[in-house]
Amino acid sequence: MTNASLIPPEVEDRPRVGAPPAELAEDIVARPLTLPDFVDVPLKNPGLSARWMFTDRRRYAQAKSQGWRNATQQDVDQVKAKGRLSPYVEEGGTKYINGDLILMVIDRKIYLGALRYKHQVAAALADASVNRRLSAQKAVSELGSSVAAINQQRIAHGADPAMTVFTPGAAETLPGVMSNSAVAGKELGRLGHDGSQDMGTLADLASQADASKK
Repeated sequence: MTNASLIPPEVEDRPRVGAPPAELAEDIVARPLTLPDFVDVPLKNPGLSARWMFTDRRRYAQAKSQGWRNATQQDVDQVKAKGRLSPYVEEGGTKYINGDLILMVIDRKIYLGALRYKHQVAAALADASVNRRLSAQKAVSELGSSVAAINQQRIAHGADPAMTVFTPGAAETLPGVMSNSAVAGKELGRLGHDGSQDMGTLADLASQADASKK
């Protein structure tokens, strides 16, 4: 015996009673609940750029020192931004706060200049010949006094220096902002390492030098 055999045919064929759920009515359009498009902020002044910044005190202070300031209702094109930012207006329109974010603006040329800087650095670090030159420069700077002392000892005994930096295929010049040695050093330093292996500090040669003195 199955469940189907327990339902009389006349009951099974009977039309169902009751109206369909309200959300299935013909005049209801299926669409998800979405947040306002608060990311794309239309500004009155085309000479400004807007960005949401973390309200963390350290990051906020950094942003202000870079030239950013709080965006106000006077900065925003209220017609184009209708409904996008209204949930985030605070302090009489002097701030837009969204959770841990605050809307800030900056001179557009300064902002585009920062983007161009990042593009040039990224392009340089993606070039193998540039990478070889930068790595060689970093190695030279990290040789320091330890290797200099070892080289002096070897030269004094008629031997060749312990190490020289040979970089075949390295770029002759660095492009864009990377041509500035201070910029190149800073950006290469960002790559860093975990210290688990020798990355040009020549700790092994320094150890040999210390051992030879004993």
